[in-house]
Amino acid sequence: MASRVEQKRRAREEREAKERAGAEAARRRQRMMSIGAAGVFVLIVAIVGVVVATSGGTSAKPKGPSEANGLQVSAGQPVGGKMTWPPEYGHLQQRVKQLGIPDPSDAIYHVHSHLAVYVDGKQFEVPAQIGIDQNSQFLASLHTHDTTGVIHQEAVQQYPFTLGQFFDVWGVKFTPTQLGAYHVGRGLVLQTYVNGKLTPNGPAYKLRPHDNIVVGFGSPGTFPKKVNFNYPTGE
Repeated sequence: MASRVEQKRRAREEREAKERAGAEAARRRQRMMSIGAAGVFVLIVAIVGVVVATSGGTSAKPKGPSEANGLQVSAGQPVGGKMTWPPEYGHLQQRVKQLGIPDPSDAIYHVHSHLAVYVDGKQFEVPAQIGIDQNSQFLASLHTHDTTGVIHQEAVQQYPFTLGQFFDVWGVKFTPTQLGAYHVGRGLVLQTYVNGKLTPNGPAYKLRPHDNIVVGFGSPGTFPKKVNFNYPTGE
């Protein structure tokens, strides 16, 4: 018969073996739980990715201004002997907010570009006070002061303003295929020339200092590719 000492030793070894087995089982359960949680997380990420991809994503940039925001889709109207689209002020602040362009400042970033617009062989006027609503004392960082066609870019920081943003501030619908009420097709084109060179996507063009820009709609050859313009001294 085993001595009492031997019995105690065996009992201790059996107890320690059970404790080790229990600890190992606990570790296995913890690993399985971790693997399961990771799998659930991956599945959730995958589901969210599918939802975002199919819905367009919540981080997608908001669409720009539309007719509901005052963009004119008319043929223009005669003002002072020339056809034009008058500046639209009713939704100006709403459009500027949608564009996300910086606040105005003539002391930090202040450059100029020149724009001429032609429709069916006739020059449309780029009116004064685009982006300047005197009644509400509102000034957009893209604006005009007079009818020379000079676009003022005056902002609190250097910014890549686009030609399309200027038309949005003006309140005239301008896309690669539409200008106001005028649509391309049946031999009619809508083209943008910058410094005499054709620019494929006019609305997306980023304005640069002293650009000479022509936006023309009509039959090819009915509008110039460049107009003569001399900036006043200091501009």
